[in-house]
Amino acid sequence: MYIVLSLIVGLFCARYAECAQCACATTNVHVRDGAGTTHTILTTLATGHCLTFKGHRQTVSGASWVNVDYHGKNGWIHEGYVTISHCGSSSTTNNHVQLAGCPHIITRAEWGARASTSVHGKLHLPVKYMFIHHGASGFCHTKADCIQKVKSYQNYHMDGHGWSDIGYSFVVGEDGNVYEARGWDAVGAHTYGYNSVGLAICVIGDFTSRVPNDAALNAVKQLIACGLANGKLSSTYLLRGHRDVGQTACPGQKLYDLIQTWPHY
Repeated sequence: MYIVLSLIVGLFCARYAECAQCACATTNVHVRDGAGTTHTILTTLATGHCLTFKGHRQTVSGASWVNVDYHGKNGWIHEGYVTISHCGSSSTTNNHVQLAGCPHIITRAEWGARASTSVHGKLHLPVKYMFIHHGASGFCHTKADCIQKVKSYQNYHMDGHGWSDIGYSFVVGEDGNVYEARGWDAVGAHTYGYNSVGLAICVIGDFTSRVPNDAALNAVKQLIACGLANGKLSSTYLLRGHRDVGQTACPGQKLYDLIQTWPHY
């Protein structure tokens, strides 16, 4: 009987994806035609997207690479940038970003983020701090314009500072959208000395002389409430402006004055 059942399960799994395992990208990552960075790039797998895991791994220069199926070809991905799970499970989606009660978050894949150049450490959740920044840049009021601003922030952080990625956890525009940067769980590069104990929201624009519009402020408040409700922020978290812990005018005088009236400041 056991053998018969095993054969039935095997046949079922051969026909249906629910039994297969998938490699799902945790950030934009290259798929290569061999294990190792010297091999040709076949494609870039966007955050939250998956390819079927073929069950094989190979170690190159101390790094593990996983074998995936890319349109019938052998593909290889650095295992540090993917999670391996059943293809039919919820863990293969971007639910680690779209949490219950959150405003809708524009994922890295949706805004066209560049792939990180290294694997980010994981935060020990819940964290103690939520930091507010501003971009000290021009403003944006449409999704298309805000996407260009977020891309410019990432380019500045990676090309100007030599960082592995955009530094913030999230970016918010006056279009009312939240844009995923490093997300809820990854250590950022936003507030020197506090990156491992806090999250950071950057509002696009310069808020020295005015506060953000209601669309942006509501998105920031909803994102903070979501982080609190989902165990990303401690129930006794501290809200701070960037200038509270560093020599900077960030997040701009008007926004700084405003957040001092909010809960947990």
